[in-house]
Parts: sequence; C-alpha cells; structure tokens
Amino acid sequence: MLTRLKTGLAAMALSLLATLPVAAQDGRPDLTVAVNNLPDSLESIEEMGNVAVRITYSMFDSLIRRDFLADGSGTASRLVPGLAESWTRIDDRTLELKLREGVLFHDGSEVTSDDVAFSFNPGRGHGYAPLIGAAKRFMLTISHVVPVDKYTIRVVSRKPDVLLEQRLAGYAFWVVNHNAYMTMGKDAFARNPVGTGPYRMDEWVDGEYIRLVAHDDYFGGKPTAKSVTFRQVPEVSARIAGLVSGEYDISVNIPPDQIPTIERYDDLKVERIVLDNTHMLVFYTNGPLEDKRVRQALSLSIDRALLRKALWADQNYTPNGHQLPSYEMWIEDYPEFAYDPGKARVLLQEAGYDGEEIVYKFPLNYYLLSTEAAQAMQQMWQQVGLNVTLQPVENWSQVTDADATVNIRPWSNTHRMPDPLGSFVPQWGAESDVQNNAQSDDRSWKAPAEFNRLQQIITTATDWDARKRAYRGALDIWMDEAPGTMLYNPLETYAMRADIGWKPYGLYYMDLRPYNLTFGAGH
Repeated sequence: MLTRLKTGLAAMALSLLATLPVAAQDGRPDLTVAVNNLPDSLESIEEMGNVAVRITYSMFDSLIRRDFLADGSGTASRLVPGLAESWTRIDDRTLELKLREGVLFHDGSEVTSDDVAFSFNPGRGHGYAPLIGAAKRFMLTISHVVPVDKYTIRVVSRKPDVLLEQRLAGYAFWVVNHNAYMTMGKDAFARNPVGTGPYRMDEWVDGEYIRLVAHDDYFGGKPTAKSVTFRQVPEVSARIAGLVSGEYDISVNIPPDQIPTIERYDDLKVERIVLDNTHMLVFYTNGPLEDKRVRQALSLSIDRALLRKALWADQNYTPNGHQLPSYEMWIEDYPEFAYDPGKARVLLQEAGYDGEEIVYKFPLNYYLLSTEAAQAMQQMWQQVGLNVTLQPVENWSQVTDADATVNIRPWSNTHRMPDPLGSFVPQWGAESDVQNNAQSDDRSWKAPAEFNRLQQIITTATDWDARKRAYRGALDIWMDEAPGTMLYNPLETYAMRADIGWKPYGLYYMDLRPYNLTFGAGH
C-alpha cells in the first residue's frame, strides 16, 4: 500500500512538473527586453544599426573579441580571444588565427576554417558586387581568407592594415554557418540565422517581438537566461510602465528626464553610458544645399550646448571633430563645432539663398529625442533665415525612397573601432553610402579627390604620424564641405530590475553572455 502511494505521488509530481513553464523547470529566468524598434533582418552584416546589433551581438561571435569591460568603463579596447584561441601577425598584411576546437553552431555542427572563409568571402560582403554591400565599408581592406587546415585560418589584407586585429573584433566580422547559409539562402537565413552565440532564434513575429532561446552548448559557458524576448514598444511611457508592472525586465532608450521616475522604485535601477556614437545630420547636396555655404550655415546655426542642456541634462558631450577622445589618433587641439548665427546669415546672403524650402525628413521612434531635437533646430534655423520644414515619417524607407523630397536626414555614426577606420572612413569615405547614394545620385556627396586620397593614407599607412596628418587634413575638408554635421554623443540609459547584473557598452551591443548577465539579490 505504501509503495503504491509513493509511486502514485511520484507520478503526480512528474505530471505537475511537466505542466510547469520551461523556465521554472530549468531554474533560469526568461528575460524580456522592451525596445524602441526591431530590425528587418538578423543577417549579421545586412543590418548593423542600433536596433539590430543589440540582438545579433548575442547570436554571433567574432574570431577576436573586444573586452569592453577590461577597465570597467564599457568602452575599453583590449582584445581577447573569441572563436580564435590565438593569433599571430605573419606580416603587415597577414594575420594567422588558430580556432578553438569543438565550438558548436546553433544547429550542433562544429565551427571550422571553412565557415570563417565563407563568412569573410568577397561575394558575401566586400567584393566588386557583393551580396550585401553594407559590409564593404568595414571589410574594405580584406583581400582573401586562406583555410590552412581545419582549425587554422589566414586573413590577408590587400594593403597593410595596422587595425586588422581590431577590425576582426568589430562589425561585419561575425562568423556564420556555411552549410546553413548555402542551404537556406540569404533571405531565409536572415529570418533564422545560425551562429555560435549564447542565444539562438526561437520565434519572430513582425512588429511585435523576437524571441531567442539559450544555446546551452555555448563555448563561453551556459547562458544565464533561459530565453530573451525583445519586444517592440515604441513609446517611452509604455516601456517604463511595463517595467514598473513587471511585464518587462529591461527597457532601453530611457530619456534623462525619466531617470528620477525609475529611481523612485526600490526594485528598479538604471545603467547609463555616453555612447561611442554620435547623432548626426546628413546634408544632401541637392536643391538649396548644393551650395556648401548653405550647408555650412545649417551647421553654424545649431546651438549644440543648448541642445545638450535641454534634452540630455548636460550629461553628454559633442566631439571636437569627427573623432573620440579615446582614439590613439585623437587630435586634441582640433576646433569644436562652432555656433555662430551671425556668420551663418552672412554665408546665406553670399550664397543667394532666398528662403527656398529645405525638407528635413526623419523616422519616428528610432533615435532617442530626435523629434525634440528637430523641433529645436527648426527654430534655430528660422532665426538665421533658413526655411526648414520638418517631415516625420513612420519608417526609414520613407526617408530613403528615391522619389522622396528630402534635403536633410538624421543619422548616427558609431565609432566601431577606436580609430578613424572605425567610423570616419567607412561612413564618409569613397565606399560610403554618403558618396554612393543608391536611391538618388543627386543626393550623393561629390567629395573632393584630395579627401579620398587622404582617407586612403589613413587606411593603408603604417606610419602613425603620417596617418594622423592625413586624418587632420581629411577632417579639414569634411568640415569645409559640410556634407553633414555632428550634434552630440547621446546618453544611453537602460532601466531594469534591481536584481539584474548587466552593464551596457559604448556601442549599441547588448552583451548577454554569462560574464555580463547575472540574476540575484546582490545586484
């Protein structure tokens, strides 16, 4: 009788256990992140903007990893092993890397040198007419990749590249599964990618959420969350309300004026960092902006100090030129972006500008506080006689459409490496979208030949003094030509449950690897 009772209780317990949520059985929590927007693709080199990399960074790995937390800052540049356990410079163009053995993709297959060679293949990302052209500006020095054996790979540059190691640790150099990619095709792979990261695709509902589940065979240790759901919540108020109610565990893109609201709750906290990313304006060289004096006047009319104070509580900064203080090639004495409405009026008079309409088109719910910044700048421009019309739209395609009337658009430039090769060269150089606008040729900046020549020196020179001289010269041309201008580096604030241990980085990555995501009362 007792034996039958024990057996019956055990069976009942197993039955109840089977009905419990998977996360409860597993012991690890399900994490929900409220985000402002979701990407259209998770192909790692197709979309590399802020809404994509916060997801893909935990789905893929690179050969070399940048340890952002080496000094606790979230912006450190120290390089550590990733999929490669070691690497050696063969010469100024060649890097040989030894892969870790036994690393598994999400589908259970092992990573080999063939996967790396495919991932860096010219036809995929950096050749004459690559499948995905967005990667070309980051992979621009790569010539070819040689699989030496199953676990050894050589990456060869077309010309000397002093930043090759940093390049391999950054954007566009995530390793994908060769067989899965070829079997599925690019478009299907973009919806269900196969990488090596701690989380893999589970479910994607357009406009609502993307859910990832733990890749428990991750070489960096068992993931600390059972699943991670990125839920699209465009409104800031809704992201905060959902956090307070417990619906969300982390909410992104919290404006500075909402931080005191979060801090009133004992079970919530904020983590913040000024990004290695600069909010920009692109001035298309069409219509009234064909004359560079009008473009210069647009920049000179912007009171950046007032914008920072009014929108960001003076907790961020504007770089002096297209650079960061963390650059080894930082030009400390480079002039700041000037605010000079008097000079702007003179330039407009010299250019013969007579009130022609200038259209500033921008997407809603993409850049934090972009609408507020646009409204403030419109007033600043009006004060010097610039007739700027604001046209907010729902999505980027309405900005970039070839038939769209647009003279100004917002942008952000992420400094993907601590060097002009991380942003200035790929974002504004000869291979950039700015110089090669796919939608309309009259929107492309016709950069002076000297600008592109100096950028080549920055890219290929091995003498750091020569690189720095070329950098200053290219900055001078860029400031004079004014194909765009910088506003400020935003303060990125994440609100979250107080028991979550997680640190943000200076890039838009949300690193959810075990070393940077913990749960417990001590956090």
